Amino acid sequence: MPNEKTKLKRVLGFAPTYGAAVGLVISGSGMFSVANIAGTTGYATFISVFIALIPMMAAAFAFGELAAMLPGGGMISDYTLPALGRFWATFALLSGYMVLIATDGATQFVMGGLSIEEMSGIPQIIVTVSLFLLLVAVNIINVNFYGKIEATLTIVMVFVFLGFSILGNAGAGEVMGVAAPVNAELPLMPEGGWQTIFGAVGTGIWFFLGFEFACPMAEENKKPYKNIPIALIAGLFTVYAIDCLFAVAAVKYTDMAELRNSAIPQIVAAKAVMGRTGHVVVSLLTIFASFTTANAYLASLPRMLYGLAREGLVPSFFSKINRRFRTPVRGIVFTACLMSGPIIFISINGVEVGIMQGMINTACITWMFSYIIAIVDVLVLRKKYPDYPRLWKAPFARITMPVGVLGIAFGIYTLRGYLVYSLICMAVIALYCIIWFRYKGISLTAVPDIKDMATDIRDRSEYLAVWDEAVDAWCKEHVS
Repeated sequence: MPNEKTKLKRVLGFAPTYGAAVGLVISGSGMFSVANIAGTTGYATFISVFIALIPMMAAAFAFGELAAMLPGGGMISDYTLPALGRFWATFALLSGYMVLIATDGATQFVMGGLSIEEMSGIPQIIVTVSLFLLLVAVNIINVNFYGKIEATLTIVMVFVFLGFSILGNAGAGEVMGVAAPVNAELPLMPEGGWQTIFGAVGTGIWFFLGFEFACPMAEENKKPYKNIPIALIAGLFTVYAIDCLFAVAAVKYTDMAELRNSAIPQIVAAKAVMGRTGHVVVSLLTIFASFTTANAYLASLPRMLYGLAREGLVPSFFSKINRRFRTPVRGIVFTACLMSGPIIFISINGVEVGIMQGMINTACITWMFSYIIAIVDVLVLRKKYPDYPRLWKAPFARITMPVGVLGIAFGIYTLRGYLVYSLICMAVIALYCIIWFRYKGISLTAVPDIKDMATDIRDRSEYLAVWDEAVDAWCKEHVS
């Protein structure tokens, strides 16, 4: 059992939890998707995104309840182990996050490179490779000063993006004499009507993906059973409001075809909305956002692999910590290799909007499958452990959970053109799980008891008032 000095300290309140929930609104690919979908759905973007918000809210309810039940740092794998077992826990983590980090991680680097090229003229490939190697080195040698300011920097970027969107809608560019409306008389309904609106729902879901990154902070949170659920819900509404504000301003001042066809439509829109000032502000936002998101990816996957390796669910190769730097260097190098393939592919084939969309949508589908698994976890655990302490419960779960699954399934359907690529990725991961589990003699169907999961979390984390007492009482009542 770890002693108190080796446990993560419970020092986080609501603010940093909320910051983590809204953080991915400011990512290179996130801003790309906002401007790109605005070029398709126009002023009706808020409708498509609201439809996408419904299943995402159900997923937030699911993650909120799961984090309140098992407030550990393992997130989807911790939640799925006592519900569906080791196979699905490993599959959910790897398919949901390894594919994401490989594909979207690459687009983050390329987006940052493109933005710098737009501002300085330095070729994108030089910038992308330099940025990539820099961040790999930073993660290997454990330069953690940047990690300490990343959360603050993310919140600052969110407020800058919000402020820019508000000023854009208020006509600041027109007052400055650098902007003129080009779509002021555009009707609310886009060309194609409701078919276009519903067809954009899958892309709209990308606006919200990543809100659950607040959940791994549970072991450092003072009241995770309260702060995390509220932060997830508030975070989704915040993302919805900010992205829709930016989309309206983008549509009002920017040619729709440019938004649809540009590889950096957010920068095209910013220049149209507020001239050179907008161009510089959103270019810098894109650069910093790409940097912070890519850094988070390079830091998170190696530690996920480290945790799985400690459980024997991936090769022990990933459980080794470098003695000099005390970082999971092997996992970092593996993650870098995953990212390098898509970076090379994008750069060789030209940075085109179709390639960027393909990468993003492939990751979006695999990520959505992990959300479905989280929702199923809630339903299964409610049936298996109806009286287990739930200090926060998903409201109307019998309605909201099925609605969430159906909504996410519809989102996947709207991206069906990319489904085959996602299925190939998930099939490879599933095949790995089957082969590895059989090789290691791990049962594909065995499901750990939730008491073991709760005990492990209690042993490795600091005392958590209310939850510790409730779980302890429940465990005593359910002695085998």
